[in-house]
Amino acid sequence: MYRALILITLFFFAFCFGQKQNQEDLSGAETLDPGKISPETVISQSQKKLEQPISDEEKYEVRMKMADAYLKLRKPDFAKSTAMLFKAKDIAEKLDNTKLKAKIYGSIANQYSFLNFPEKIKPYLDLSKKEVDKLPNGYEKNFLNARLYIEYGNLEADKENFLLAKNDYQKALKFLGNIGNPNKKNIFQFRRAFYNMGVSYAYLKQNDSAEYFLNKALAIRDHENKEFKYFIYNNLAKVYAGKNEHQRAIDSLEAVLNEDAFKDIRLKADMYRKLIASFKALNNQDKYIEYSEKLLALEPDVKENNLKAINTAVSEEQRNLQEKISDKESHNQLLMIGCSLLVLFGGATIFYINQKRKKEKMLYQNFIANLEKKEVNEVDEPIETLQPEIEEKEKTPFSVPASAESMILEKLEKFEDASKFTNSKLTVASLAVMFKTNPTYLSETIKKHKQKNFNQYLNELRIRYICQQIFERPEFLNYKISYLAEQAGFSSHSSFTTVFKNVTGISPSAFLREAEKHHQDM
Repeated sequence: MYRALILITLFFFAFCFGQKQNQEDLSGAETLDPGKISPETVISQSQKKLEQPISDEEKYEVRMKMADAYLKLRKPDFAKSTAMLFKAKDIAEKLDNTKLKAKIYGSIANQYSFLNFPEKIKPYLDLSKKEVDKLPNGYEKNFLNARLYIEYGNLEADKENFLLAKNDYQKALKFLGNIGNPNKKNIFQFRRAFYNMGVSYAYLKQNDSAEYFLNKALAIRDHENKEFKYFIYNNLAKVYAGKNEHQRAIDSLEAVLNEDAFKDIRLKADMYRKLIASFKALNNQDKYIEYSEKLLALEPDVKENNLKAINTAVSEEQRNLQEKISDKESHNQLLMIGCSLLVLFGGATIFYINQKRKKEKMLYQNFIANLEKKEVNEVDEPIETLQPEIEEKEKTPFSVPASAESMILEKLEKFEDASKFTNSKLTVASLAVMFKTNPTYLSETIKKHKQKNFNQYLNELRIRYICQQIFERPEFLNYKISYLAEQAGFSSHSSFTTVFKNVTGISPSAFLREAEKHHQDM
């Protein structure tokens, strides 16, 4: 949930953690100003400069400029931007420069955050923190610590630990306070810390505090990072909607969308979602449909771009590991012994994982085969408690009138085809109202013809539906499990995961992995 909001901002400041400040702090070079020079020109000039005999420090600077420029293209190339970051990382490690390593590790952590690759974020933040701790007390250390705690706060927020996240953001503000008033070098970090405080308060549903901090972020004038105001307005719209001031939220978002300078398709997609929700709350059906169609047209490009960048990041990680092993093996026999032990351990681990994956693949294939035949496997116990008191009301068997039974079965078939079961508020009583029958008739008919109670029947329909979406629509592979749960109609991540495993035999993450292999093989 939180990442759906906070990650879109990382498009803008993913590299501000390292690359903009790297250029300014280390070399005095100006950051890329779209008004002065186009990103295409920066890339072209940088490529020519790399062909010349320049120092490693200059190569580092050029790589960081290129990473920034690839993000500022009319159609941002996140894969190439990620590749440039890893090349800069190679240089920083070769030079063994503490300051450079502290910054590039933070930049890569931000990139992984942006790519929704959570298992890689904290390791790189910890590497950055280790280097920061080596620096002498002073401006640089305070500055880098502030940015680190913003990122640690984002990790806590992603786990929905918003109080802990807020505490980390407060630590970041404390380090910034040790620096003094905002200046050209640190003004963005002040603004970013206020912004994240506002976002965390918004998720804590403390809308007045959220509005206060977001307006403090908006009040800071940062001429080098003008685009950041769009993210602030986006989250102010969330706060307004939380106060049921939907027209105010709509006005804020549409004002941004109408600006010619606004190009970020990721942020635009999130704004469309907010507009859809606000227009729905105001019962404006025409606008609701208009923005729904705009969102559907926009999202495939967003997902495809993300996936390419993730693949690039993984490839660069593997390349780095292979190169390091190759460089060391000719100089250090002990490393060879260690690698051998690691291989043995890794082999045993891989064998175990392979056996587990084979079983998961078999269960996945069996479920997909049954899915295509429209067969439903039974689960042991219902997970989501919808209306047990109604289903338990009738203990003694009785016969549903034939005419009512026939009508209910006909409407159940239409109900299944229309996917109305994804409504999280649905109960046996509300469905009975829709069918113009009574809950007892409906419940007994489901038990007789579906061989399961209402909760089991509904949960299995939901799981089959979301599996069908994953199987047929590759973009669903990039969604978080919490989002899939919501789309299927479950009120919580945990209940979705439990029911999913009971129905399919495997966890949602395993199912997604097998589905991804299927799509790659097509």
